[in-house]
Amino acid sequence: MPNFDITLNVYVLLLLILAGVGVGCLPRQRQIARKQRKILKLESEMIQAHAELLESQRDYCALEAKMKVSANPVIPMKSNKLEENNRQTGTD
Repeated sequence: MPNFDITLNVYVLLLLILAGVGVGCLPRQRQIARKQRKILKLESEMIQAHAELLESQRDYCALEAKMKVSANPVIPMKSNKLEENNRQTGTD
């Protein structure tokens, strides 16, 4: 049976372990940063969408309040000039 003598320097082994951990963490750090950027982008899109929705709701409420204030929400199809003209000529 062959017998091998292996000598290991503790400092070299520690350096190799630290280098391996560092190389293993770099791709994960980039992946986390990429996901964070995507999350921030989606959050800003959601805030923008909610702002647009709230603005539309505010416009709708203003229009609804305006319609409540006015006495008659029905807009006549014929103008007053046409009605007067028809009355004078006797046609409908």
